[in-house]
Amino acid sequence: MVMEFQHGYAFIMEGDTEKEFYHVFLEHLCKKHNAVLDRIVDIEDPDVSYILSMEGKKHIIKFNTVNAMTQIPRSGRWFNTQCVRKYASTLTWDVFLCYDRDDYANDVSKFYKGDWETLRNSLKRARNIVDMAASADIEDIMLGDIENICKYLGVEVPDSLSGRKGKAKMKRLFRDNGQIYHEGKRARPVIEALDMNKLIDKNVVPLKQIEIMMFEK
Repeated sequence: MVMEFQHGYAFIMEGDTEKEFYHVFLEHLCKKHNAVLDRIVDIEDPDVSYILSMEGKKHIIKFNTVNAMTQIPRSGRWFNTQCVRKYASTLTWDVFLCYDRDDYANDVSKFYKGDWETLRNSLKRARNIVDMAASADIEDIMLGDIENICKYLGVEVPDSLSGRKGKAKMKRLFRDNGQIYHEGKRARPVIEALDMNKLIDKNVVPLKQIEIMMFEK
C-alpha cells in the first residue's frame, strides 16, 4: 500500500482478548478525539493493521499478537521487518508492550532477564517504548469497571470476587450467574460495555499514556 504516514504505533500483546480490548479502546479514543480508525484489508499481510486519520494526517497502527508470553521477546524481529522496513525509513514509531508481568518471576518491566534486554535492543528504532505491564490479566483491567460488567450480565455487583487473578475472577463471576465467560473475539460484547474513561482513571496499566501519545501531542 503506497501511502504517506505521519507516525507509526506498534502494539505487541499476549493474546486475542488483549487485541479485542485495545481495538475497542482505540475506537473509544477516536470518538473522544474526533478521529477515524480504518482497518487495512490486505490478504498478503497477516497482521492486524489500522489507519488512524486525525486533523488531516494519517498514522499507521500495527498489532502483533504472540499468543504466548514466552514469544514476546521475539517480537523485535516482527517490529523490524513488518514495521520499520515495510514503511518509509523516515517514519518514527512508538511501541506499546501489553503483557502480564506475573508470567515471569522478576519484574520484567525493568527487563532484568536477558530475553527482555534482547527485546529492548531489538526495538532501538522505536522513538518510545511504553510498558503497558501489570501484575494483572487483561481481565483485571476490565474488572476496574465491574459495575458495567454486572450491568451487562444483568446482576447486582457482588461484595467480593473469588480468584487470585482477573481471568479466574471473571470466569467465576460469569459462572455464578449462569453464564460463560469467553475470551478472544467472543469477549468483545463485554469489552464494549466497559466505561473506558473509568478504566483510564483506575490506572491498572497506564492507558492514559496511549491517549496522550496518540491523540494529545
